[in-house]
Amino acid sequence: MQVSVQLLGGFVVLVNGAPITADRWTRRGAAALVKLLALSPDGRLHRDRVVDALWPELTLDVALPRLHKAAHYARGVLGDRDAVVLKGEVIALFPGARLDVDAATFEAAAEGALAVESPESCAEALKLAGELLPDDLSESWLEEPRERLRLRVLRLLRGAGRWEDLLALDPANEEAHVELLRESVLAGDRTNGLRRYARMERVLHTELGLAPGPEAVVLRDRLLAVDPGQQPPPVLRAAGRTHLVERDAELAQLGTACDLAVDEGRGVVMLVSGEAGAGKSALVRAFLDQLDPAIRVAVGGCDDLLAPRSLGPFRDMAENDAELAAALSGDRPAGLLRVFSERPSVVVVEDIHWADDATLDAIRFLARRFPGIPAVLVLTFRDTGIDAGHPLRQLLGSLTGPSVRRVLLPPLSVEAVRRLGAVGPGEAVEIHRVTQGNPFFVTEVLAGGGTGVPHTVLDAVLARLGTLSVPARTLVERLSVIPTRAERWLAEDLADPGVLLEVERSGIVTGTNATVAFRHELARQAIESALTAGERIEANKQVLDVLLGRPEVEPSRLVHHAERAGRIDVILEYGPAAALEAARLGAHRQAVGVLDVVLRHRALLAPRVAAELLTRRAYSLYVVNRFAAGLESAEAGVRAAADADDAVLRAEALLVLARVAMFARGPMRARQAADQAVEVLEPLGDDARLAAALIEVARAHSNLATVGIVAEPIERAEAAAERAFQLAQRLGRPELEAQASCYLGDARLARGDSRGEADLQRAISLAGADSRVETLVRCYVNAAGGAYRSGRLDDAEKYVAGGLRAAADGEFFAGQYRLRLTTAAVQASRGNWDRAIAVLRELLDAPGEPGGMAALARSLLARLLARRGDPEAGEVLATALADEAFADDSFVATQLAVAQVELAWLDGSLGSLTDDVRRALALAAGHPSVHSELVAYLNRAGIDVPAPIDAPGPWAATLAGDWETAADAWGRLGERYEQAVVLATSPDRAARARGQRQLRELGAVTTTLAV
Repeated sequence: MQVSVQLLGGFVVLVNGAPITADRWTRRGAAALVKLLALSPDGRLHRDRVVDALWPELTLDVALPRLHKAAHYARGVLGDRDAVVLKGEVIALFPGARLDVDAATFEAAAEGALAVESPESCAEALKLAGELLPDDLSESWLEEPRERLRLRVLRLLRGAGRWEDLLALDPANEEAHVELLRESVLAGDRTNGLRRYARMERVLHTELGLAPGPEAVVLRDRLLAVDPGQQPPPVLRAAGRTHLVERDAELAQLGTACDLAVDEGRGVVMLVSGEAGAGKSALVRAFLDQLDPAIRVAVGGCDDLLAPRSLGPFRDMAENDAELAAALSGDRPAGLLRVFSERPSVVVVEDIHWADDATLDAIRFLARRFPGIPAVLVLTFRDTGIDAGHPLRQLLGSLTGPSVRRVLLPPLSVEAVRRLGAVGPGEAVEIHRVTQGNPFFVTEVLAGGGTGVPHTVLDAVLARLGTLSVPARTLVERLSVIPTRAERWLAEDLADPGVLLEVERSGIVTGTNATVAFRHELARQAIESALTAGERIEANKQVLDVLLGRPEVEPSRLVHHAERAGRIDVILEYGPAAALEAARLGAHRQAVGVLDVVLRHRALLAPRVAAELLTRRAYSLYVVNRFAAGLESAEAGVRAAADADDAVLRAEALLVLARVAMFARGPMRARQAADQAVEVLEPLGDDARLAAALIEVARAHSNLATVGIVAEPIERAEAAAERAFQLAQRLGRPELEAQASCYLGDARLARGDSRGEADLQRAISLAGADSRVETLVRCYVNAAGGAYRSGRLDDAEKYVAGGLRAAADGEFFAGQYRLRLTTAAVQASRGNWDRAIAVLRELLDAPGEPGGMAALARSLLARLLARRGDPEAGEVLATALADEAFADDSFVATQLAVAQVELAWLDGSLGSLTDDVRRALALAAGHPSVHSELVAYLNRAGIDVPAPIDAPGPWAATLAGDWETAADAWGRLGERYEQAVVLATSPDRAARARGQRQLRELGAVTTTLAV
C-alpha cells in the first residue's frame, strides 16, 4: 500500500493514489491525530505525547477515551482498519504501508542541499517548500514543527542568495540586509543602497531594538562616499607569484582572500598560525611581494616588551603614512577603518601573541568591520604556549564566521629540507630529525655550514656568531636585549662606526633605512639566553643610556630596559607615565605590568603617589577581571590615601574599591565602600565625584547580584541614582547621566514604575557617546536585567544581544559574563533548560575570574540539574558553597541557601530547620525577594516558617496560598517552573494535572515526584 500525506500548503491524504477529500474530515480530532502522526518520525508517537499535544487541558484518564474515538473516526475516513494502530503505548499511522510525507521529503532535501552548500541545490530544495498546514494556524502543537520548517527555508534562502525573499520571511535578518547593501556598493548604486540601509535601520530598531551592526555601517559609509556620476572603481588583481618551499597552498589561500576583497568588496580576516620559526613572516612577505602596487599595504608588528607599546603595530604603519598617522591621533580604530576602506588594502599585524590590550581591541574592532570593506586583515601568531586564559584566546574565540579564514603552517618535510639545502637524502633525514622540520632552524643549520649538524637552534646561531670580530659580537649581544627591532640610530650608537655594517653583512641581522632586526626572534632570544646575568644587565644599561638621550622614546621602552638594568631612578621617573598612557589607550594589562614594577619600590614613593598608583592599578585589574588582586590593591590605595591625608584620593580609592568589591566580595562590601566615598565627598563640594559615588551606591544596592526573576525593590538605590542623575545633568556630564539613568531605571522597574524603561533607554543612548566600552555594556546589563525582572523576556534578550555586540569592540569580561548569565536566567524561566544549562556550563568552564557571578551561575545550574534528577547538582552547588569569599555577603549567601533548600526538598533530605538554614533566614531578613523564595521552599519541604510581610511580586500570593493569583502572576512574568509548582501543589484537580504536565514538559522529573 502506498500512502502519501500532503501537509505543505494544505492537508490531503492519498491512499494508493486516491485522494481523501476535505469534506470527509468532519471530526477535528481525527484530522488532527493524522496530521500529528504524519509529522512524527516514521508516523509513530508515544500515547502521552499525543495527549499532551491534542488535549493539554485534560488529565490522561479523561483524554484517553477521546484519543480512541479520534483514532476510530480516522480509520473510518481513511477506509482501513490498520490506518491508525494503538499498540501498547505507541500510536502509528499506516504501520504496514509505505508512508510518504511531503514535509519530511522537503526536510531531507533541505539537509542534503545545506550539506553541500550549493546555491543551485538550495534553490532546488526550495521548490519543495510550502507553508505547513495553513488552515491550522491556531494549533499550539504545530508551533515547533512550523518554526523548524521556517528555519529550514530561511537557511535555504541564505544558501541560494535570495536575500529579498529571506527578508520577506525574516525582516530583521541582518545578514540579508548586509548582502543587499554589499550589492549596492559593488554596483555603485548609492540611491538604492541608502534606501536599503534606511529600511534595515528601521526594521532592526522596531523588531530588535538594535542599531545596524558595524559591517552595515561601514557599507553605508562607502555608499555615502560614492559619486553618483562615477563608475565603480576598476578591479585590481594580485599579480605575480613568489615561490616558497611547501607553502604554495598557504600562499594561494592568501591570494584567494585578496581576490575576494578586491573583486567583490568582501573583506577577509586571515589568521596565520604556526610555531616560532614556522615561516609566518616569510609567507606574509611572499604574499605582499605579489600584490598589485595599487593595493594599499600596511604592516606592523607587536613587541615582546615588559609593557608593549600601546597600538604599536598601527604606530609602525603610520610612520610612513600621513593618513594613518592622522587617524591614530584622532578616533583611532574608526579612523583606521576609514583609511583602509578608501581603496583595496592589505593590513598585516604580526606576532599578535605579544599584542597589548589596546592593539587587541583595535584588531577586534577592525575584524568585525572588515567584511564590509575591500580589505584583507592578516594576523600572525604562535599557536604554542598560549594558555586558555591568554587574552589572545578570547580574541581568537570571537573571530568566527565566513569572513574569517585560518592558515596553519606545518613543519617542512624531509624532501623540502633536501631541496632547500641541496643536500643528500641521508643528511636531509638527519637535519630533519634534529630540526623537526622547523623552517627557521633548518635555514640556520644550512647557513652554518660545517661538517656536523648542530643539536639546537642556540648551537646553530652561536656558530655563526663566532665568526664575527669582538666588536661585532659585542654589538650583536647588545642588540639581543632589544625585542623585535631596533632603530638604526640606536644600533649605530651602541658601537663604533663600521661595526654595524659587519654585522649586517654576516646575515645575523638584516636592516632597512630605518631599522635593524635579527633574521628571526628565535635568533635574538638564543643569543640573549647565552649571555651571563651580568652581561644582560650591562647590555640593557648601554641601550638605556642611548634611549634616555632621545626625548621622543616612549616611556614604556625606557621602563622595560630600566627594569632589566636595575635603574630604579628611571623606573620611578618614567613608570607612572608609561602606565597612565597604557591605561588611557585601554591597555590595562600592560598598565598593571608597569605599575607592578614601580610599586616594588613603594617604600621610595610619597604616600600620595603610592595611593594614586595603587588605585590606578586596582582599576586596571578590575577592567581585566582580576578581582581578587584588584580588591587588595584598592584596599591598599584607601590606606595609603588615608596616610597621605588626602580626602579626594581616598574617595577615588573607595570608588574603585566599591566597583571591585562588587565582584570580589559581593554587594554588601561594595555598599560599605560606596557609602564611605559619599561620606568623604559630601563636604568637599566636588559634585562630579559625588555623583560617581552615588552611582556606586545605587549599583551596590541594585539587582545586579541576583539571577532571580522577582526584583528586589530598594529605596536606597533609587534615591542615590536620582540624586546622581540630577547632579550629572547640572554638570553636563552625559557619561554620568548614563550610569545614573541605568540604575534609576532598574530601581524604578523593581517597584513597578514603568518610567524605568525610558530611563534605561536614555542610559543606552547617552552611553553610546562614551568611548569606554564598560559604560555602554553596564547600561545594557541593567536594561536586560530590568526587562527580565519585569517579565519582558523578549526585550531582555534584545538588550543582551545589544550588550554583547557593544562588548565585542573591547574587553569587558565582567559585563559579557553578566549578560550571558541573564541569557541563562531567561532561558531557564522560559523552560528552555537545555540551552540554559549549556550557557551556564560555558560560563563556568571559561577562563577568567568571574568572582561572585560564578556563585550565581553555579546556584542556577545546580537547581536546574536537581530538578532533572542529575546527580551532578550537589557537586556543582558544593563548589559554590566552598568559596568563602562570599560567605558573609547576605545577598549572595542567601541565594546559595535557597538552592540548598530546593535541592534538599527535591531529594527529601531536609526534615527540620538546620543551623545553616537559620543563619540563612537571618541573613535574608533585609532582602524581601530572596527571603520570600527561601521561605517558600522551606514550606514546600514541610517546614513551617513565617512569611515576610513585604514579600514582593508573585511570592506574596504564593506564600499566602492564593494559588490562582500566584500561577497567573508567575505566568505573566514568564516563569514557567514556579507556575508549574504552584499549579501542581494546588487543591484543584485540573490545575494539578496541568502543573504536572508542565513539569514533564520542562523535564523536571524530580520535581514531579516531589509535588
